[in-house]
Amino acid sequence: MRVVRETLRIADLPKSLEGATIAHLTDIHRCWSTSDAVLKNAVRITMEANPDLILLTGDFVTENPKDIQPCAEILAPLRARFGVHFILGNHDYTTDAPAMLCALEEIGFHSLINCNICLEGGLWIAGLDDDREGEPFFDRAFAGIPEAATPIVLAHNPAMAEMFSYLDCYTLSGHTHGGQVILPFLTAYKVRIIGAKHYRAGWYDVGKAKLYVNSGLGNVAVPFRLFAPPEIVFFTLQPR
Repeated sequence: MRVVRETLRIADLPKSLEGATIAHLTDIHRCWSTSDAVLKNAVRITMEANPDLILLTGDFVTENPKDIQPCAEILAPLRARFGVHFILGNHDYTTDAPAMLCALEEIGFHSLINCNICLEGGLWIAGLDDDREGEPFFDRAFAGIPEAATPIVLAHNPAMAEMFSYLDCYTLSGHTHGGQVILPFLTAYKVRIIGAKHYRAGWYDVGKAKLYVNSGLGNVAVPFRLFAPPEIVFFTLQPR
């Protein structure tokens, strides 16, 4: 498990949020090819860090509706001062999006699909629906966010950042698994055919937007990763 620590510099960050931490987890993919032990370890590591906010960017399951409830049970221990907030990914839709949404809300998680919230002191978090299987509404997601703010935007597919590159924001994404299996030429091709363009892993500048692509936790198609370990990212908030 790779634990990454990064900094988000937010305009007009209130003193009360200086040094606050955000845990970002994505692409859980509870299924036959992802070990429950890996997922439970990720939950343990996250809670031991005592983050102030937890953000989840979709693909909780892969294809079997029977994985939905076990996935929710594994994630249920996640708790934070400002809550656990999520969006769905393409695999959640092709499995059973209403059931996945319901299971997560029943354990106290809060959906940010095509909407936003303002946390203590003016920290804005916006979420978008999946662009491949869902229906993102940008006007709804960004409604009411002041121009001077530096929102944190949740978008499952990193290529979505190009659609709001005019916005001074931080975008947190997943979808790519960091390539999952890193091989010359083939990995870049695989990332492109799932609609993520060249945004495989790590930081990217997309116009005014700063994009971070998390390599995620789970697997699809094969039960292993090669040079793309599962990842949890902790972001520390600092004033700009």
